[in-house]
Amino acid sequence: MVLSIFKNKAAKAAMAAAKNDYVKAAELNDDSRTTRAYKVRIGIRCRSHIDKVFIEAAKKTVAFQDQCNVAAAEGKERPTPPKASPFQTAKTLNGVIYTYIPAEFADEIFSLGCMYQTMQIDINKAITMVQQVADKVAFDLGLDQPITALQFLRSETEQGSDIESEEDDSPNAEQENDKN
Repeated sequence: MVLSIFKNKAAKAAMAAAKNDYVKAAELNDDSRTTRAYKVRIGIRCRSHIDKVFIEAAKKTVAFQDQCNVAAAEGKERPTPPKASPFQTAKTLNGVIYTYIPAEFADEIFSLGCMYQTMQIDINKAITMVQQVADKVAFDLGLDQPITALQFLRSETEQGSDIESEEDDSPNAEQENDKN
């Protein structure tokens, strides 16, 4: 019991520190090397955060749909839909830390992750729309370089296009093209 109280206090302090780091990075205006390095470090944390929120949304959407199905079958009320958290955890060389992005960005990414999971948007639309949010985060932080979001999905689409181009290069594909 006592241990959990200390753990909660430590987690809350770490979350407050993560939010302060983001706010500090957004407010820094000088162009020193130290400032740029700090902003880049926070930007990298944000990139991880964005990806995690998107993945969390997809997973929570599946669980929510299952809960809705069970509730409907049992004649119960529909459960409360899941929501995004402005805080996530990330592994670093120094251990696990909390990351933060403002709730408005987290909510937008979470919504897009839900839409992707329920096939309301396809992979390319998801990448494009989440990248737009990542661009807002980068602008908010004053980063020189964009934050590239959802690299895992980008890699998936690139692998898919590599397979398609290999199929197009196959002898059978040429024969089929000659028939047309």
